[in-house]
Amino acid sequence: MAKSGSFTFLCLCLTILLFVQAQAQKSSGSTVELSGRHKKVTLPFKLVHNLIVIPVQINNSPPLNFILDSGVKNILITRLYYSDSLNLHTANEIEIKGLGTGHSIKALYSKGNNMSLKRISGRDHDVYVLMEDVLDISTRMGMPIHGLIGYDLLKNFIVKINYSSKRITFYRPDTEIKIKKKGEIYPLHLEGERAYIYADVRQHNGDIINVKLVVDTGASNTMSLYLPSNQQLLLPPNYMEAYLGRGLGGDINGKIGRLHGFALGRHELSNLPAAYPDEDDIKLALNLSNRNGSLGADILRRFTVIFDYPHNRMALIPNHKFKEPFYFNGTGLEVSTPLPGMNVYVISHVNSGSTAETAGIKSGDQLIAINSRDCKEVELPDILGYLEKKPGSTVHMRILRDGKKINIKLVLENKI
Repeated sequence: MAKSGSFTFLCLCLTILLFVQAQAQKSSGSTVELSGRHKKVTLPFKLVHNLIVIPVQINNSPPLNFILDSGVKNILITRLYYSDSLNLHTANEIEIKGLGTGHSIKALYSKGNNMSLKRISGRDHDVYVLMEDVLDISTRMGMPIHGLIGYDLLKNFIVKINYSSKRITFYRPDTEIKIKKKGEIYPLHLEGERAYIYADVRQHNGDIINVKLVVDTGASNTMSLYLPSNQQLLLPPNYMEAYLGRGLGGDINGKIGRLHGFALGRHELSNLPAAYPDEDDIKLALNLSNRNGSLGADILRRFTVIFDYPHNRMALIPNHKFKEPFYFNGTGLEVSTPLPGMNVYVISHVNSGSTAETAGIKSGDQLIAINSRDCKEVELPDILGYLEKKPGSTVHMRILRDGKKINIKLVLENKI
């Protein structure tokens, strides 16, 4: 076991977070469809922290940045900026809950709203608006993020996500899509507006366990496994205490260890890190569909993914990243931006006992250069890329503290 510390493994923890349990609200019969005679529409997307960001309009709003989160049922607005306007239909104040150690929070609940993307339109949608930005997504994404959208958009289409080209295509449900020979089709089990698959995990002792996982494009990690859900699931002998992220209900803590393998049909991955959330922080998830955990985007991004909700199936086609090793931030520090959309970065957290703490880095330091690059010219995904390389790699950083510039050399560590 590694020394206890709040290691941020899920750079963002959005998914296992969002089991919105509103006070007995009934969803209306929302619709979503391609406009005109279009049989498909393809849109570019931004990929940050392995998460898909697409522009969505709510009613007559300007395009807003939404994370495509297949773990979310209804449209959730997490933050609005001073210039944003939704013109929501009649809204009532309610309390909602999510995963985490905190309490329920207040939100506005509105029925009968319109939703649109390029050549896609939807009517009669429920929208939840958080009264407080408890997830603080924008500072961790390095850009303004307004909310999350999932099932409401996916349910009536065949949706192809090409992580390599960063393009997403929505097809009419009667479209026939050819799957390349190296691809494979799997049953997709839709329960409570969430999609589940069955897969095998190979543990450190050699045991192979079949697990039920929610497919979660809104989780930036590989996967989360819920130990209380199956007595055969074991914590790896080498693990570290971890801060896994934030949910609607507060912080989510747990442990991180490596699985020997993961297999979905004939596609197999090895030596991948997995998160094991603390039981108290996932009580809502443990009572949901007898699930054993979630499958995240650090696995999904290694494929072209085709969601076919209308026909209850999913296809995975390996891309050029399929065989890449699984690395994560080995510095023990977390970087965020206080001004989303601008290249200004600060050290927002330093783990106790980490190489970053040993090197003298402190929370609140401003990062002004990394590997000889001025941070004003570097996007947040590139900075994170430097921190998530092979253990033993060196990262050179220049920080600003109290008006003084300090040069620091970090060697990435692997504690699991």
